[in-house]
Amino acid sequence: MVRVRFAPSPTGYFHVGSARTALFNWLYARHVGGTFVLRIEDTDQERSTDASIEQILESLRWIGLDWDELYRQTDRHAEHVAAAEGLMEKGLAYEADGAWWFRVPTDGETVVHDELLGDVVYRNDHLKDFVIRRSDGSFIYHFVVVVDDADMEISHVIRGDDHLNNAPKHILLFEALGRPVPRFLHMPMILGEDRAKLSKRHGAASLLEYRDQGFLPETMINYLARLGWAHGDREVFTRDELVALFTLDEINKSGAVFEESKLRWLNQQHLKQADLDRLLELVEPFVLAHGRVDAEAWREADAERLRVGGDLLRDRSHTLVDLARAMEILFPVPLEPVDPFEFTPDHARLMRLLADALASLAPFTPEAVEQTVRETLAEHDAKLKDVALACRMAITGRRAGPSLFGIIAPVGPEIVASRLRDAADGSGA
Repeated sequence: MVRVRFAPSPTGYFHVGSARTALFNWLYARHVGGTFVLRIEDTDQERSTDASIEQILESLRWIGLDWDELYRQTDRHAEHVAAAEGLMEKGLAYEADGAWWFRVPTDGETVVHDELLGDVVYRNDHLKDFVIRRSDGSFIYHFVVVVDDADMEISHVIRGDDHLNNAPKHILLFEALGRPVPRFLHMPMILGEDRAKLSKRHGAASLLEYRDQGFLPETMINYLARLGWAHGDREVFTRDELVALFTLDEINKSGAVFEESKLRWLNQQHLKQADLDRLLELVEPFVLAHGRVDAEAWREADAERLRVGGDLLRDRSHTLVDLARAMEILFPVPLEPVDPFEFTPDHARLMRLLADALASLAPFTPEAVEQTVRETLAEHDAKLKDVALACRMAITGRRAGPSLFGIIAPVGPEIVASRLRDAADGSGA
């Protein structure tokens, strides 16, 4: 039976590296029908905080990693004491200066059989005795992690390769306790674009910052999975597809580089695929947070207009923040132009004519808008190319976007006519 664990220390931000470790353990457990154990390693009482624990739980919930069992290491103090006393009774540990030390064998070697790296050999005479219990009675990480893994019957320890040099100590402890040694897999660390170990100087300090920046949870799952795991050349996966496809033998041996531009691209792909009603629920707080559209205006807006507009605008949005800003064009608020543009007197003349023609048009469909615009322009010896870009800038504040008539329709006749007139008046013509 496969039993894996994610054992974070609640002493700071829950960052991308921790999230990737949690995900790989979770995916493997779900792929093989095993058990995913969440164990909060809070024995560092000076640095562990309840706020950090809550951030870990909130982060895992956000990206949808559910756990089958949950433990706090501090609740298992009695088990740690019993295990340590057992080693003392067998002569495998001793006391010096008030601390309890584990006695490392002085001959032979300890082999870490790693699922990714192969056999990594350590000579025992290069290892030193190490403390398992401090003089104040508290236990160190290396001891309690092994006791807990043994008691919880963890079959696979999947973690970052920064723990590789700890593995021989852990193996010796498993053997001293008379417990089976789990299978190890040490993943390469995530790197920043400068090839240095990823840290908060490379971007967001915590996983939840990406949520606040408008990234979707399915994007983060997808992107984290691709940081060190590959299935052919494919980039975009759903959560269910990852569970179905994930295997340990497709984990890469080289460090993966965290690229913000690739994360944004991937989020754009998931925005395009997201259920539209869910997407509107997710984007609402970002719209309101900008402070230009209030809750009442959002609530009273025509739902179909929001659906049509949101569906058109999401294709060019990289985050929910982008989409929220773009969707402001659907509300009667002053535009915040994204691109510079100068309206000419000819633009002004034609925009006023179109404003008059569109102000009372019904039904206000893309087809009806296009027909009215083309007929109005033809009546005044003008063509669409003479004013199309000016109209787009006046109505959306952007040079590019969805089809002109497609995006005009959900904006609505009143707002469209008002913006065309405002742009014409602002031109000075």
